[in-house]
Amino acid sequence: MRTLFLSLLPLLLCSCSSKPNIDPADFAGAIKDSFQTDIKTDGLKLFTYKARLVAPGIDRNDKDGVPAPRTAKEMRQQLAIREARLAVFEQQLALGLNNTLKMNQYCQEGFYELSRVLHSSWGEIRGECHDGASEMDRIRFNNK
Repeated sequence: MRTLFLSLLPLLLCSCSSKPNIDPADFAGAIKDSFQTDIKTDGLKLFTYKARLVAPGIDRNDKDGVPAPRTAKEMRQQLAIREARLAVFEQQLALGLNNTLKMNQYCQEGFYELSRVLHSSWGEIRGECHDGASEMDRIRFNNK
């Protein structure tokens, strides 16, 4: 699924000519994610999905391996690059969560997004499932 997304993403990025082209392949194999569940005694199903960049050189320290800009034009260019990479990372964060939920079938009827935090090298989405926990959910997920 991520491969499909990565192959289609350049089309989305190319449609915005004012933004620099960021190759989504830069993120291939560079993201490590985790999914934690929290089923309350009343059946409320919560989750936290986290993803972080683990490969060097991809906005980990907001430097991009590029020397500090010297002119206003260079500053605007670097800012545009960072914004484009952050947008791609945010899309991959959402895609990773959706794929995870489809694979493990935790929120079978969708979810409410409770919060979203996004930084240059990590992101987190917290949510609440529309459906309540079944007995099978309590066994399968047991607050992993």
